[in-house]
Amino acid sequence: MARISTLLALWVIAAIHRLEIVQQAILSSDALGPYLQAQALLFGHIPRPPNPESGDALWLLAVPLVALSDNLHELFTLRFIVGASVAPLAFLGAWHWTDETANPIRRWAAAVAAGLFATFDPGLLDTLISGARSYGAPELIGVSMVGIAMGMKGHPWALPMAIISGVLAAGHHPLALGVFLGVIPLLPRLHRELGGRVLRLSFILGLITAGPRLYRIAALAFCGEGIGPCIAKVARSNVTEPEAWNTMLTKALHDRWLVDLGAGTWILMAGVVALLFCRFSEHRKASHFALWATTGVLILGALNGYIRSYHLRVLAVPFAVAAGMGLARVWPLAVLATGVFAFRSLPLIPVGPDPGAIARHDQVANHIEAGPVWVDRVWWDGPLKLDPSGVVLSGWMSGRRDFALTTTGPMVILQSGTQPGPQPVMEGPGWAILQFDSTLRARAWLNQQNRLPHQSGGAYDWATIAQPNTRLEDARW
Repeated sequence: MARISTLLALWVIAAIHRLEIVQQAILSSDALGPYLQAQALLFGHIPRPPNPESGDALWLLAVPLVALSDNLHELFTLRFIVGASVAPLAFLGAWHWTDETANPIRRWAAAVAAGLFATFDPGLLDTLISGARSYGAPELIGVSMVGIAMGMKGHPWALPMAIISGVLAAGHHPLALGVFLGVIPLLPRLHRELGGRVLRLSFILGLITAGPRLYRIAALAFCGEGIGPCIAKVARSNVTEPEAWNTMLTKALHDRWLVDLGAGTWILMAGVVALLFCRFSEHRKASHFALWATTGVLILGALNGYIRSYHLRVLAVPFAVAAGMGLARVWPLAVLATGVFAFRSLPLIPVGPDPGAIARHDQVANHIEAGPVWVDRVWWDGPLKLDPSGVVLSGWMSGRRDFALTTTGPMVILQSGTQPGPQPVMEGPGWAILQFDSTLRARAWLNQQNRLPHQSGGAYDWATIAQPNTRLEDARW
């Protein structure tokens, strides 16, 4: 009972810490993609990965969040609460990885410290508000960490859970596949505890789970330029200039450990190193797992030619577990170190580039009149303030089904930037909502401006969710 109460307490603390920054969330195409595809499934259509480098696990795990939400605020609140699960997962990882013969106080100190390290990791908060940087891979790797720890204690169902969760994490970001390098040194112990049959079954289930992802990777790999260049081309799709691999890896490590975590990095690394000298060989394996998993992620990043600090956040739970166990060798030190880590991490809470974007999109969705309406965008200058897919998704979750690419019905333009126009339905700093009787009227107004916008359009992204057969030309006005 005490363990369950502690798990819930850690989850609540982590959730409260994260819910303070829900309105900092970024509503980009990356952030909205998984939820739009989840909505496609709820419409009865076959979803697809939101971007080439990710897999179906992205939309799959978003389905319950979309189904339970009535607007974007509720959706992201649920997502942040799910993100807070890293805290109880880190607790469980350290608890089950610690030998049962160890001092009970040491075991509790290790588990609580690991949970609080994951709670206050600033990088994980930045991942949540960005909505894209490794998505839900940190939580899924946390599940894998718990499964491996329990597998080494002889629980036969735990290893299949760990392997499947690791595959799903790679579906959120392919570099998470490098974590499996950390599993290899643990295979002898897992084989002794579980037997060859469970190991084989675990990896077979993992391959079955990876089937759709492997199929999509194969399709990407045969683009005509060779398998390696084709995959690297996708990985570096948003890179303007190539970097030397050693410069790239050094920068990723520096930004994750010295920028993300600040002074807290020395506390975590002290725990990881201290665990390497523990007299329990099985305890040392927790540090080995974290370090080998890091090596695997870095190798994949070097091969792809693209890795950033946020990719290393998928290893947050393994490092929290190893650090908690290492510092708990002297349990009062673990208590002190955890307090210092939390105190030093609180000022590092991330701030989004457009605070209040979620509330703004929900507000706009509520003000659009009922009836068949086309929602689109014109972006003149300044920061992008409104996304058509975000507004429409908010409306869908509230029960509306009347958004359509209709040329004869009214059209709502989400204007970002400053430009004269008809009396806006709504407006705010740097944005306005314009309504026209038809797309022809909207086009006539746009032509009268004698100015090319930075970007126009965006309805195609949400239209293909409601009607997968929508053509690109159908969304042109």
